[in-house]
Amino acid sequence: MGIALKIEELEFASAPEEDRRGLYEVLATWVAEDSPSKKRPLYESCVAMWELRDDIGFEAAHFAVAREEGKIIGYAEARVSEAEANAHLASANIVVLPQHRRRGIGTALLRAMRSLLRGRTVIEAWSVYKDSPAEQFAAARGFRVVTTMTRQRLTLADPPEIGEVPAGYELVTWKGAAPEEFVEAYVEALNGIRDAPQAGTTIDLTQNTVESIRREEATAVAVYWVVLLLHEGEAAGVTVVELNSVVPTLAEQLQTVVLPAHRGKGLGRLIKARMLHNLAGVEEIRTRTSSENEHMLRVNHSLGYEDTFIYMAVQARTADLQP
Repeated sequence: MGIALKIEELEFASAPEEDRRGLYEVLATWVAEDSPSKKRPLYESCVAMWELRDDIGFEAAHFAVAREEGKIIGYAEARVSEAEANAHLASANIVVLPQHRRRGIGTALLRAMRSLLRGRTVIEAWSVYKDSPAEQFAAARGFRVVTTMTRQRLTLADPPEIGEVPAGYELVTWKGAAPEEFVEAYVEALNGIRDAPQAGTTIDLTQNTVESIRREEATAVAVYWVVLLLHEGEAAGVTVVELNSVVPTLAEQLQTVVLPAHRGKGLGRLIKARMLHNLAGVEEIRTRTSSENEHMLRVNHSLGYEDTFIYMAVQARTADLQP
């Protein structure tokens, strides 16, 4: 008689430490064996990732887990957004320990994950690597590739020269909450990301308002640096970096936007170079860019970023899944 498999929901916030560690071991093993980095993440970083809203506004993770003899051997993770623009969408991930694959556990977790989706009609998964078991699993169950992303890394020693700020332009920088006098221009600049290449993903990144920014600032655990580009007092561009809440020498380069009327002048590189001079104590910066966004990839290369790997986002309608 085989060992009984048990699938159940698990809320991370109230989970005992043994289960938290069990989830971590599944993820860390997957990263070490299947991901291009091959480097186990820190436990504290995983806890922060699962407990907090992510950098594009999706809420803390909800889980279904697979157990054998009480031990977690796989999990399904889902996140949803409260933003109206993304009310259709869930961000999801399924991970099974390598020695337990090809037994139908991933399929059972996919089936159990439906109750975590809170009625969302579209699922996207953003950690699928080319020629990996995850790619094969997703394709067999009705997911299609909607975009590819290039991961890049910069070892920050001597920041590059900023260059001259063109006449009529001004750089404003802050750490933490946006100053009241600049918050409206900040929102306008952030929402300019609507023009960035996104291929087939249905995530809407342009739902920012002054109210939503203030809510995020009030609940933020991570610290953000912002460089805002103004032209004659009006929004022209922005770049945002998140300082890692667990590893103080690590940062993540988030949005960089130059509004259409101001493109073609090298301003994207200008504001990113200015940002690099803010980050005292940071030794490594990571970023992700659409592989279709050749311009931003070139800008990053000119600043010293190196490509590390490419990953895919896959998508399916909930009603079309083949579990």
